[in-house]
Amino acid sequence: MSDGPEASTDGGGNREGAVPGDEVWDEADEDVSTLGGKWLILVLYAVVVSIAGLTGFLIGALGIRGLRPVTFLGLITFQPTAVGLAAYGVLTMGLGLGVMLGLVIYVSNNYVDEDT
Repeated sequence: MSDGPEASTDGGGNREGAVPGDEVWDEADEDVSTLGGKWLILVLYAVVVSIAGLTGFLIGALGIRGLRPVTFLGLITFQPTAVGLAAYGVLTMGLGLGVMLGLVIYVSNNYVDEDT
């Protein structure tokens, strides 16, 4: 009889210093597909941009008085309607978040840590 998992040294399948249950991860099933990090980021990007559009639509649909037209980058002027504010929200969030994600992709592709 052993006093615990660390007392088992009789070659019962455990490697020295291994935690019981690690063998499950050693026998990874190759048929299991996982959601990759790039796809997760793209889905989150789409969700955030959609929320910005929905929020703009709701603000415009409420018909709040005193709203003024908004300008996107000084190029396009959107009227404070449901469609106008939705388009402004999508463009603003899409561009802002897209630039940041583009920079992250650029850095991760060009400055990879060679130690891993």
